[in-house]
Amino acid sequence: MRIMNVKRAIILLLIIVVMVAASGCVRWPEPEPEPGEPEYQLKITVEVRGEINIDEGMYYIVFDTDENPADGPGENISFWDDRFYYIKLDNWGFHFAQVKDDFESIFDGGSFSGNKLQVTIALSDLGDPNSIDINVLTTDSKNDTYDYLDDGYFTINTNLGSKPPINDQENDSGDGGADFDIVKVTAEITTP
Repeated sequence: MRIMNVKRAIILLLIIVVMVAASGCVRWPEPEPEPGEPEYQLKITVEVRGEINIDEGMYYIVFDTDENPADGPGENISFWDDRFYYIKLDNWGFHFAQVKDDFESIFDGGSFSGNKLQVTIALSDLGDPNSIDINVLTTDSKNDTYDYLDDGYFTINTNLGSKPPINDQENDSGDGGADFDIVKVTAEITTP
């Protein structure tokens, strides 16, 4: 009888060991993290009357993120405040910088073709502001301004949606000609 009890105990112990080993091998899926806030982006399209011409000048989009619409970026680059950010398109491609920095980084969120250039930038790259003052400028290779928005700059809130197109007066780019004559700017807050 003792042999029977020992056999039962061994069999029961083996069953328990197999069950523990099997349950240790089973992997339950990890719960997915809760979705956080969506990453908002600012998408800007600039149209000129002629063709985008990076061989003879530059195109700037400048951002003021201090959320004070009374002191946005003007048309003269030398007066831009340290808190401003900008994206520049020149014959080396797109660059992103904050005015206070001594260097520009390569910006891979831009494209251009024909008379349009478009950039998309994450709001987190601009410090996640609630509103942004934006100006668009064209310059010669020495940063002398050809054209800028007639009203100086416009403000966009960083909620999803778009700003009505900003139309700019034609034929006001002076020596820059049609290639540097801004005619329309659109801005939209999107998610990736």
